[in-house]
Amino acid sequence: MEKEEIDFDELEDAQFQIKEGAFQPKTLTCAQCGSKAKKSHIEVIIGSDVSVKATGFECKKCGKQYLGLEEAKKLDKAMIVSRILRNDFRMERAISYDGDNWTMRIPREFAHGVQKQKAEIIPLGAKQFCVSIE
Repeated sequence: MEKEEIDFDELEDAQFQIKEGAFQPKTLTCAQCGSKAKKSHIEVIIGSDVSVKATGFECKKCGKQYLGLEEAKKLDKAMIVSRILRNDFRMERAISYDGDNWTMRIPREFAHGVQKQKAEIIPLGAKQFCVSIE
């Protein structure tokens, strides 16, 4: 079977209305076995130094666990902290001082698709911080 070529220039914009609370499920059906999953407290261990306690769902029949959007965001942040603690990914950048502030450039690969010009800085220690571009 041949793959159909998609003409991306001819695609039209789509608009969606998402109901408030849509990503904070109150009930969930297991995608694996179809059983109703129960609310559950889940602890996800990420490496030896970081773990996350989250509220999610667990299927009692097959054991599969699920998280809502907000809890998944919490897990994403914990994975970033774990990666920082492991020191397995680094990129060096020059920094400048303008008399008031230290500045540095963020590589375009990290800021791909960023539209806004706001950054949240979270101190992790005297010489470490985490930056979230919003």
